[in-house]
Amino acid sequence: MTDGIKPWGAAEKEAWFQAQKIQRSYQTDVVDRLTALPAENFSLEQYGALSHDPQRYPLYVVKSKPWNDDNPTILITGGVHGYEDSGITGALRFLEEEAAQYADKVNFVVYPCISPLGYEINHRWNRKAEDPNRHFFAGGTAEESRQLMTSVESLKLHFRAAVDLHETNYRDIGITAERRARDGQEFEAGDDYIPDGFYLVVPSTADVALGHEVIEAVRKVTPIAIEPEILGYKSDKGVIVIDDVNTLLQDFARKHADVGMTTEIYPDKATKKEAEDAQIATIKTVVAFALKP
Repeated sequence: MTDGIKPWGAAEKEAWFQAQKIQRSYQTDVVDRLTALPAENFSLEQYGALSHDPQRYPLYVVKSKPWNDDNPTILITGGVHGYEDSGITGALRFLEEEAAQYADKVNFVVYPCISPLGYEINHRWNRKAEDPNRHFFAGGTAEESRQLMTSVESLKLHFRAAVDLHETNYRDIGITAERRARDGQEFEAGDDYIPDGFYLVVPSTADVALGHEVIEAVRKVTPIAIEPEILGYKSDKGVIVIDDVNTLLQDFARKHADVGMTTEIYPDKATKKEAEDAQIATIKTVVAFALKP
C-alpha cells in the first residue's frame, strides 16, 4: 500500500460491480452450445453455480463419452478470466469440431467457462471484485476457484496434461489500473506493457519442452512474442516459467497433471478465428504429446 491511497472496502467493490453492464449472454453464447453437443460423444454435468444468481450462472463440465480408463486424460479450462473470449470459444470449438476424432484414444475433461459473470460483464473480476486466477489455493475466497478445485479433486484423476486457455489483450492496461486502485497502489512503470504476440506460461521447467512444441504449432496461426523477457520473466522462444505465483489455476492443475500450461494470445492483433485457432492448435499439440508411446 502507498501512503495516502486507501484500498477499496466493501462499499467501493459494490460500487464497482453496480457500474458494470451486461454486454453478452452466457446462456446464449455458452450454455446453448454446450447443450447442443451430441450426447453420444459427451456428458454435460453441472458442478456448481454462482451463489448470487444460481439460475443464471450454472457451472458446467464436459467429459468424454464413452470414457476409457486406459486412455490418457487431458484437462482443458477456459474463461477463468471471463473477458478473455477465445479461451471460452476456442474450448467450445474444440469440442464441436475436433474432440470426437479422439473418442477412442483420449479422455477430455473440459471446463469451458469458469467465470460466467466475468464473461457477461466482459471483465477479469467476479461479483466481489476478485480475480479468480489469484485464488487457486486452500484459503482462496473466489467461489469460481473454490468450486472448480472441489470439482477437479472429486474426479480423483491424474491428467496427462492440463491446458488453461487465456489471452493478454490491450484492455489489461485499464484493468491493471483498476487493480492498483482496488489494492491502494500507484500505477507502476511497466503496467502498460503488453507482450507483442502469443506466448506460453508453464509452471515448471519440466514443461518447457512441450511448450516449444506448442509454440511451433501456434506460429502457423498467429505471431509469437519474441521479446527476450516477458512480464519480468526470461522468455525461452516464447515460453516463460512462472513458478513463484502459487495462486494460479495452472499451479493447482499441475499438481494433478504430468505437464501444465497457460496460453496467452494477443487477440487485438488477430481475428477472432485466428485466436480460437491458436487455442485449438495448442490443445491438438498437447493431444499429440499425450498419444506418444
